[in-house]
This record gives sequence, structure tokens and C-alpha cells, in this order.
Amino acid sequence: MAYEKKPVSSFTVKFGLVLLAGCILVPISLATMFRHCSVPLQTLSLLFSVGPASSVKWGEERLGSHRYGRNKGPVLCDFSSSRSDMCELKGDVRVLPNATIVLRHPWARRQSWRMKPHGRKNDRHALARVTEVTVASSHSHHTAGAAPRCTASYTAPAVVFSVGGYAGNMFHDLTDVLVPLFITTRRFGGDVHLLVSDAQPWWLDKFRPLLGALSRHAVVDMNRGGSRGVLCYPHVILGLKFHKEMSVDAARTAGEYSMADFTLLARRSYGLTRDTAIRLGDGNRSSSAAVRPRLLLISRKSTRAFTNAGAVARAAAALGFEVVVGEPARHADLPSFARVVNSCDVLVGVHGAGLANLVFLPAGAVVVQVVPLGGLDAMAAEDFGAPATDAGLRYVHYGIAVEESSLARRYPRDHRVLRDPAAVRREGWMALRAAYLVGQNVTIDVRRFGGALRRAMELLRQTEE
Repeated sequence: MAYEKKPVSSFTVKFGLVLLAGCILVPISLATMFRHCSVPLQTLSLLFSVGPASSVKWGEERLGSHRYGRNKGPVLCDFSSSRSDMCELKGDVRVLPNATIVLRHPWARRQSWRMKPHGRKNDRHALARVTEVTVASSHSHHTAGAAPRCTASYTAPAVVFSVGGYAGNMFHDLTDVLVPLFITTRRFGGDVHLLVSDAQPWWLDKFRPLLGALSRHAVVDMNRGGSRGVLCYPHVILGLKFHKEMSVDAARTAGEYSMADFTLLARRSYGLTRDTAIRLGDGNRSSSAAVRPRLLLISRKSTRAFTNAGAVARAAAALGFEVVVGEPARHADLPSFARVVNSCDVLVGVHGAGLANLVFLPAGAVVVQVVPLGGLDAMAAEDFGAPATDAGLRYVHYGIAVEESSLARRYPRDHRVLRDPAAVRREGWMALRAAYLVGQNVTIDVRRFGGALRRAMELLRQTEE
């Protein structure tokens, strides 16, 4: 049987070409979009699993309180940061004693995922001390009758986080936990529950004043007090928001708060009343005891210690400083050491955790960081220089000469440790740590260091810009 051939219209040809082009271009466009957004695979997986009612934070977009107010989805996660993961859960959220969180919401799909809520997500050594939390979500009717009953229900939100990691090191306590906790809880104005895991009792005691300033509710120790049962909240944040080392990126808060606000909170929480450092007039040369600025020289007993602290103290005194030599506090001694720091106008120390006590200095004070050998200048500036500036302090950076390092007496002058620190750093963090951070002490050339001390005095004479 013969069939009659019908001519193909020009419209049909054009439509077919457009359809073909679309089939080619749409996948390319989607691939390009995802490539530029640089969204991690796990974020995409969550995006497609929680359904259209949820939302995901992309890249470095700022999440202000107004945006959360408009978000109606039950799950909002950000896995894009290199330092911390954070998920927000809204609905019927139940926190179980066995490190499990159950979310029930009409828009949530049935799924589960695991997280370690700590500020060192890519550090396996730190995460080995962090309890993993399992999150399970589903439609309300899927878990009806199966979900554990609430032992206590609250209307305020909760933040679940781990102290784990390198707890006990003042720098890590601040940069990994306390400053991110401030960033995460700021918008709640104290009406937020803190659910803490992996915290030793001494750690909670040490920072209880600051935790009490962040939340007016009692801290819940997730590893102790097993009788607490199932805690139920309408809103739970798992993990903490990280901005930068031991600081707040004010640009990401639209100027609503900064590191200076954190340091003010820290001073208030420990009862420190001195908010402004001494200001020396141009005519003053600190000849009178009444106007002598107070300088704290941080003493370390082991690595990165001053071997001639007495000579440094005498040189500072000769320039007009009242000098105090002190050792950073441990555990319950923090309140008393915080008072010492707050009484000073200048803080001097070798790169290390003791400098983290700068959070207790009055505004306008000066931090003098002594940086050991090893090409550590960039790291030192990031860890303490930038936080000091962000907090409204003045900063002086003193890089030691080879002759001031104990390494100059351990190795011949042409040894790679002295000659080529960059090559050592390329071998990784452990090589850098072994070569320069463990076992290196500093013998200050007091004449050379006098320039840094005079700069600190000069900064105390300058008025705020």
C-alpha cells in the first residue's frame, strides 16, 4: 500500500531546530551555573532531597534575621564553608540523648544525614574528639506514633554544637567555638538554648560567664545528665557559623555587629570595667607614674618562650612602661588573668595561644606579636593581627632575626630549616609544626626590639581616627 508524502512545513523545521538547540544548551547552561556557584556535592544532594519547600544557602550569601524570617522551609543547610557545616531545622524538632535529632514537618522528605558540629570540619585529628550527630527528617505522619515523646518542650530555639577538637587551648576555644557561637546566636538576643557536647566540666566552668552572656538559659551538657530525656524545640541550629580566624567579618553582618562587640561582651561577662586604654598626650613622655602605660609580657614555660624575659621587661620599663610578667590562665584561673589583661594597655607575646587573651584588652590597647622563624608572618597576622584590628586594638608585628631564634644554635647556618622555610612548609602542617612551632624559643635582641616598644608607645599617644 502506497503512502502519500506530505511536505514538511517551515514552522515544523524551525520548531525542531529550536527544540534540538534547547536540548544541547540547557545541560551546558546548568553545568556552567553549578561550576560558577561552586556548590559542594553534598549541598546539591541535600537540595534535591529535602524538596522544594526547603532552601539552601549558596556560597557566602549573608543570612540576616530578615531572611530567616521569610524562610518557610523545614531545612536550611550550608556545607560550602571549608571550616564548618551548619543546618537549621524548623518544625517539630526533637533532640534525643543519643546524639540524634528528629525533625517532623509536613514539607520534609523522609531522609537522614550525619554531621560533626565543630569548627574544624576538615581536620581529622580535631574531629576524632567530636561526637557525630544523626539527623532524621520526614513528613509528620511518617513518624506519628514512632517519634519519642517530648520530655520538655520549649518555645525558644536551640543551638547544638561540640566543644571537642582542641579544647583547652585558648586560641582554639575562641576561634573554633566561642566566636562562631557568638556569630550564630547573636540574632536571638540571649533567648536561645545552648546544647553542648564533648565539653569537660572544667571547660564549662571556665567559660560559663561568657556562655551565660550568650544565653540566659542554663547550658545543657549533652554528655551528662542522662535523665534530661527528649528536648523539643520549634527551631534547632546544628553547627556554628564560622567567618574568619578568631574574628567576625563585619561585612557579612552588614555592619550590625563586629569583633569589637564580641570583645565588649567578653569583658562584661567577666566583670571587666575598663573599656578604653590609656591615651598619652603629645607632651607626655611617661615620666610620671600616674601616666605610665601598663605592659603585660606573656610568659611561656615551654616552646616559643622568651629566654630573656627579664631583659625585655627592663628594656620596656626604661622606655616608660609599667611592666607585668604573667602566664596565661588555665581552667578556673581565667577570671583573674582576664582582670590582669584588662588592666594593661599593651600585650606582648610570642605567637601562640596566650595572645588570644587580647579579647580582654580595653579598646585602643596595643598587641605586639613576636613572630618566630619559619615564614609564619602570614599565619601570625591572620591568627592574631587581624582579630586585634577587628576588635579595635592597635597591632605591632615583630618578626625575629635568625640570631634571636634558638634554632640558630641547633642547626648550622646553611641548614634548610634556617635557609629555606618555604620548602619545609611545602611538606605540610606537621613538618612546619615540628620544625618551627615545637621547640623554638626566642632570645630577644632588646636593642632591636626597642623599635617595636617605641611604636607601641607612639600608638598610645595617637587619638582614635
